[in-house]
Amino acid sequence: MSFTMLLTCILALLSLSHLNGLHAIEIEPNSSITAGSNSTWKSPSGDFEFGFYALPSGLFLVGIWYGRIPETLVWYSSTSVEPNSQIQFTSAGQLVVAHPDGSIAQNIFSGAASSAQMRDDGNFVMKNSNLRPVWESFNSPANTILPGQTLQSNQILYSKGKGDSNYSLGNYMLQMQRDGNLLLKAYHWSDPAYWYTSTLTPNVSLVFNATTALMYLVSGNRITYSLSNTPPTSVKDYYHRATIDENGNFQQYAYHKRNGTEWRRVWRAVEDPCRVNAICGVYGFCTSPSNESVKCECIPGYIPMDHQDVSKGCHPPAVINYCAEINFKLQVFEDTDFQFNTDFFRLANVTFQGCKKAVTDDCNIVAATYNTLTSTCVKKSLPLLNARNSSSSKGQIALLKVPNTVESGTFEVPKNKSFNVRVFLKVLLAVTATLACFFGAFAVYYHPFTQRLTRRTKRHIESCEDGKNSEDDDLVLSNWILRCVVSRKLEVVVRHDSEVLNDFKRFEEMALVGLWCVHPNPAFRPSIKQVMQMLDGTVEVGVPPLVHDLMMVGQGL
Repeated sequence: MSFTMLLTCILALLSLSHLNGLHAIEIEPNSSITAGSNSTWKSPSGDFEFGFYALPSGLFLVGIWYGRIPETLVWYSSTSVEPNSQIQFTSAGQLVVAHPDGSIAQNIFSGAASSAQMRDDGNFVMKNSNLRPVWESFNSPANTILPGQTLQSNQILYSKGKGDSNYSLGNYMLQMQRDGNLLLKAYHWSDPAYWYTSTLTPNVSLVFNATTALMYLVSGNRITYSLSNTPPTSVKDYYHRATIDENGNFQQYAYHKRNGTEWRRVWRAVEDPCRVNAICGVYGFCTSPSNESVKCECIPGYIPMDHQDVSKGCHPPAVINYCAEINFKLQVFEDTDFQFNTDFFRLANVTFQGCKKAVTDDCNIVAATYNTLTSTCVKKSLPLLNARNSSSSKGQIALLKVPNTVESGTFEVPKNKSFNVRVFLKVLLAVTATLACFFGAFAVYYHPFTQRLTRRTKRHIESCEDGKNSEDDDLVLSNWILRCVVSRKLEVVVRHDSEVLNDFKRFEEMALVGLWCVHPNPAFRPSIKQVMQMLDGTVEVGVPPLVHDLMMVGQGL
C-alpha cells in the first residue's frame, strides 16, 4: 500500500517536472529567451510557442506560432532584431525586448506582472499578484485571430507587408468599428471600405467561436451577423485561424492536426481578389481569371513605380494635353472597369458611341466605364485606381485615353546625354535646395502637403508667381516649383540664368527628379540608386503622379 502511494507520488513529481520543463505553465520574473537559441515558452499541450521567430533575412521577430506543425505566426511584434537579442521578463514584471548590448528595442508590457503563461488557445497572458490578467496577446492582435478570440469594438487587424521577411504594417486593415460595422479597407487611400457587414448596432464584437470555429458578430447576447453559417471542420481535429493577408483579403483556414500538409481555406470575405481596393496601386491593372491569384500590370501607356513589384503602382511617362485629340487614342477594353468611388460625372441613357464621344471631348478625364445593361457612362476622376478585368467586371466596358507617343514607342531611355557641367551643378543645387526647403518647413510645422498646395493652386495656376508677394506657405520652394511645373511655366524658376535656359530640357528633368524625392507619399520616392540613374540619364524621368493629376486639374481651371 505504502509502496503504491510512493510510486504514485514519484510519477506525479515526474509529470510536474516535465510540464515545468519543455511545457512551462507558469513563467516567473527574471526569465529570458535568446534569439537563435531555439528556446521558447510553450503552451501545456505544445500546440503554441512564444519566442523569437526566425526570418529568412536572418533577423528575428517576437511572436507566437503553432508548435506541432510547420511554423505559422499567429501573433507578432513588427520590430525585428538581430541574433542574441533577448526577450526578458524582468524582475520588475515588465516584458521587454533587448538588443545584444542590453539596450531596449521594444517594451511589450511596461506594467508590473507577477507571472506569465502561454496558453493552449494561443493566448499569451501576463498576470498580477492577484492572478488577474494585466496583458494578453489576444487584446493586441496582429493580423490573425484564433478560436476563442474576440475582436472588440474599435480593434483592428493590420495586414503584414509584402514578402516573406516583411512584417511591417501592410496596406490593409480589418476594423470592428464602434458603430457595429465590420469592414475591410485600404486605409492609405482614405478608403471607405471594399467589404463590410452593414451592421449598424452599438457595442458589437467579432467572435471566433472556440467550439464550432464559426465567426459572427455579437451585440450583448444576440448574434447580429454571421460571417460563416456552416461549421467548416471539427475544432477537435483541425487547427483554425482567420487572417487578413498581405493582399487585403480576410480568410479562414484549417489544418489537420495529425496528417495535415498545408492550410486549407474554408471561408473568405472577398470572392474576387481584384475587388480589393488599390490591390495593384495607382494606375495599376488587376486580372484574376481564377479568382485566386492576382496579376498586376500597368494600364496601357503607364510605367511601373518599381519594375520588381508592379503592385506598387504606376505613373505616366509624360504630361499629355488631352484637349488635343491628335495626342491620344481612345482604347476600349471589354469586361473591364475602374472601380474606386472615383466617379467624375455620370451620363444616363446614353449609347456606347455617345459615351465614347463624351470621353473624347472631355479634357479633364482620361478614362470612363460604360455599363451595357444600364446604358450608363461613368467618367472617372484622377488618379485611376482599381482598373480590373475579373469576374466582378463582367458587362462593363472601359474606355482609356492612351497617349499616341507611348503607343508608337517614341519614349526611349536617353543614352549618353551630354551637357555643360556648370549647368548640372546649378540644377543639382536647385534640387538640393528644394529638398532642404521641404524638410526644413516640415520640421517647423506640420501641415499636409496637398492641402498647402491645392489651397492656392487655382490662384497661381496661370501666373506661377515668383514669390515676392507670396504668403508664408508660398515660401516652401518645392510648392513653388510644383506650381510652375503644373502651370507649364518652369522657366520662371531660372529666367535670370541664360546658361541654364540654354539647356532647359535638362533642367526640367532635374526639377522632376526633385519633385519625385519630396513626393508626399513615401512609397513613391526613389532610392538613392534610382536618383543617380535619373541624373545620369540611364533611367527615364517620369512625371510624379501628383504633378500629372494637378496638371489635369489645371486644364479645367
